[in-house]
Amino acid sequence: MPTTRDEIAKKAGVSTATVSRVYNDPDSVSADKRERVYAAAKRFGYVPNKNASALRRNATGTIMLLERRIENPSPDERYYNWLYADVIKAVKSVIDSSMYQLNLHSFASGEDIRAIKERGLCDGIICHSLADAEVARVCDTGIPYVACYRTVAPEFNAVFVDEYAGGAAAAKAFIGSGHRKPAHITGELEHVPVCRDRWNGFRSQWEREPVMINGLLGIKGGYESGRGLAPAIRRGDIDCVFIVNDLTAIGVVQALAEAKIDIPGDVSLIGYDNLPFTATLPCRLASIDLSLKRVYTTAASRLLGNIKDGGTIREIVAPEYAPGDSVRRR
Repeated sequence: MPTTRDEIAKKAGVSTATVSRVYNDPDSVSADKRERVYAAAKRFGYVPNKNASALRRNATGTIMLLERRIENPSPDERYYNWLYADVIKAVKSVIDSSMYQLNLHSFASGEDIRAIKERGLCDGIICHSLADAEVARVCDTGIPYVACYRTVAPEFNAVFVDEYAGGAAAAKAFIGSGHRKPAHITGELEHVPVCRDRWNGFRSQWEREPVMINGLLGIKGGYESGRGLAPAIRRGDIDCVFIVNDLTAIGVVQALAEAKIDIPGDVSLIGYDNLPFTATLPCRLASIDLSLKRVYTTAASRLLGNIKDGGTIREIVAPEYAPGDSVRRR
């Protein structure tokens, strides 16, 4: 027979009402009691009936993780699928300890977003990497929400990565290891705010303006940009390169290898995103870690509080430098 709430209360040394509050209103219970209840629940396989709890509250009992549906992703976009898996794990770690259950949902149009409200699908929405116009449609539903990862307009609830600080962190890592001749490889600066923020953060730390190549993003784009930068590296005009993302950095590494330029002997590299598969490169790539786990656990926790108490959500998470073998002290 399934373990009951009364049995968990006895094992944890708390009242039955306290067990209910742990799952329905965890902030009202002390951390010590919460941990005892969670430990007992895990040990004896107790799972609260979230549907019954939702019915008592006249709610759906569901938090939605919402993303845009991409029918035909490009080869480069497929490399980022690991990000979504990490996002789900982070959100689930918070939602599983609440009165809610998590539902994954994708949309193809604004009508799909409006239908979320009309069909009563959820009590709160976590927006995964949506554009401002899409977040505005979510906001218009009146359902509590939080937008994540992208830097979004100040009128929206959001927990996002400080991309400017990420670019600055790359520059500080180079400067701290004695580099003085910087370059930056990026793309689509005119259209992608994230790229602009990373570039502006990077350039802000140097006494002299870094060389900048604004080409195409992705492996092919990085390859072409790397070929274009190779002569300046050979001349000794550039001793370090910050690349706007790790996928583009892979192409840069390929181009420099073909040009017989040693990493980090001739030039140091730092990417951005800290993708796990870059560990397979001949030289482990230093990168800027997005701290996505912190972004999404923070967002989920803040959303639960917003559903209960209202208010606004606006929080910035600073990314962190992840050292690698592609940076050498000069």
